[in-house]
Order: sequence, then C-alpha cells, then structure tokens
Amino acid sequence: MQATPWEPEGVESLLDSNGALVDPSAISGIDLRGYYKKLVAARVLDVKLRRLELPMWASAAGEEAVSVAIGDTLGADDWVFVGNRDAAIGLVRGVPLSELAAELLRLPSAPSRGRTLPGSISSAAHKIMGASEALGLSLGLAAGHAHGHALFGRGRATVVVFGEGLTTTGMFHESISMAMAHDTPLVFVCKSQIWPEGAPPEAGLLGDSVAERARAAGMWSRRCDGADPLGVRRSIAAAVHRAHEGAGPSLVEVVVTPITRDPPAERDPIERMRRLLDGRGEWTQTFQDVTEAEINGQLDRAFDEAVDGGRA
Repeated sequence: MQATPWEPEGVESLLDSNGALVDPSAISGIDLRGYYKKLVAARVLDVKLRRLELPMWASAAGEEAVSVAIGDTLGADDWVFVGNRDAAIGLVRGVPLSELAAELLRLPSAPSRGRTLPGSISSAAHKIMGASEALGLSLGLAAGHAHGHALFGRGRATVVVFGEGLTTTGMFHESISMAMAHDTPLVFVCKSQIWPEGAPPEAGLLGDSVAERARAAGMWSRRCDGADPLGVRRSIAAAVHRAHEGAGPSLVEVVVTPITRDPPAERDPIERMRRLLDGRGEWTQTFQDVTEAEINGQLDRAFDEAVDGGRA
C-alpha cells in the first residue's frame, strides 16, 4: 500500500524519505557534497530559466536526479539524446557556461545557431543531441545511433531521455523492438510523473508501469524513485555499464515529482540529499548559501557574456 498518494509504487530505493541510506556500501567512492552541489546547480539553472520566461519552456524542478545522474555517469565517448527539459545535463557534462547560455537563449552565436527548441541544448563536442520538434523522433534517432555504436564494438553507450507520454506512441515500441533485435547499447531513460489527483490517460496502459512493459518485451529494466538521487544514479550507472559491456539495451523508469505542484518536502530530491548530508554532519546553512551564491554568480556572468556576444 502507498503511504501517501505522492509515494510511487514498485520502485527501488537507496535513500529513504528521511535521508537514511538503505545500503551505505552503495555510495562508496561518491563525493556526496560534490554530488549535492550538482543537484543544487541544476535547480538554480531551472530557476534562472523560469525567470527568463522563455516561450514554450517547462520547468524541470524535481527532475534534477535524472539529469545529474546521466551527466555524471556517461563516459567521454557516450552520447545522450535530450528532451527540452534536460538543460542540466549539459551543465553537468561540462558544456562551457557561456555556450550553454547561448544555446538556451537560442542566440545566433550558439554552436547550433539558435535552431534548438527554447530551453534546450545541443553540443556535438560534448556528445549531446538536442530535442526534436517531431514527437518521439529522438527515440528512433537514438536507436539508430546505438546500432551504429554496436557495429563499432563495445565500450560506447547511447542514452535517450523522454517522458512517459511517448510510451503510448508507435515510435516508442518500434525503437524498443529495434534495440532488442540488434542488441544495441541503448539506455532508455523514461521520466514518469506522479499525479496524486489522478493520472492523465498517457501516464500508462492498463495500470502497468513503463518498466514492467519493457520487461515484458524481454528488456532489462529498473523503476526507481526520482526523489532518491543516489538510487537514480545507481540504476542509470548499472544500465550504462551493461551497454558498455555489450549486454544489450535497457530501460530505467524514474518516477519524478514536479516541485511546482507543491508536493511534500521529501519528494524533492535536493531536500532528501540534504537530509543525508545533514545527518552525516556535512551540511550547514552557510554551505548552502555559499553554494547557491557561487552558482548564481557563474550563471549570471555566463548569460551576460552570451547576450553581449550575440550583439557583437
């Protein structure tokens, strides 16, 4: 039974709602404070974009665990096909801030020459393929791209990020079939939203989760809680590792909670990670304030430089 309507069912968790680790050994080698900073940076970027009031832009607040996990676990030769709410992947993957700002503002000075969707990013140098206007097209492109990787041997992975709405389209099922048939190193990362007042029709079929449907097709899959950033990282890292080792495609479904819908505090991945650090004596309000001020300062300078460069 669900504790509250906000709690997802059938998810694998590493960090509970109180910020306690289910398996402390699973975080070996992870710089927790550094990882927390990346989550905060993703949120600060989202707030920055919200204030800019970009046309047709949608907030990604609450989805930080997905973007940071992807940006943190992919190798230098791996590609990621992003949606229009995945700007933080570029932030974590190391896209220069001035270039990132130019992309997000769709300036002519950006590498994509302003041809991306509002709030989206694209960077060939950092192996990020931008969002497509055609519904579900990124799934098919990623499947073909991963097939190309497979032809060159092991060691490379392709990741594609999308929302649960696309799982009712033919492109999703065709991409799953192609990935399975050719044993491609493709990782599907699906962001499913919680809707406590009742799910919209596209949220699922016959009550089955996206992970269950992928598993029924014979694909390795995991369903994890988007409020648990360390659990999300573990699942995505496992899927990427399988791709590198030539073990075939996989799907990771992450149940995210839109922070703009005013959920309980424990549904916020940043708050849950903060509770972990606080319990370990590694978080203070001063640390929080300095981190946010530092990131805000860097982003403000980057956006100012991008605008000035676009005018030149």
